Amino acid sequence: MKKVVMMSGLAILLMASCKKNETPPPTPPPVENPAPPVTPEPQTPVTPVKTTTTTTTTTQEKDPDGTSISVNGDGVSFKKKNGEKVNDVTVSKKKTEVTIQTTE
Repeated sequence: MKKVVMMSGLAILLMASCKKNETPPPTPPPVENPAPPVTPEPQTPVTPVKTTTTTTTTTQEKDPDGTSISVNGDGVSFKKKNGEKVNDVTVSKKKTEVTIQTTE
């Protein structure tokens, strides 16, 4: 008997909770300042224009400024250049070398 009463109470709760609300969501207010329409660009006749091509070349430095790191199976090489200052560190199985050059 208790099970029947509990099941009927649960059924009534489920029916009451699944009841749909009849009120529709409120409509948003109209936009006050809509964007102006896009104006078309004026059409102008296209006339052919003679063009000339100019090629300029620039030379790069042999060793540009910056830092480079090389890692391979033999070892590690670290090089840093800033203007005239050069730091070079090489560590490998066969040799260990540190070179610091500064020209002022």
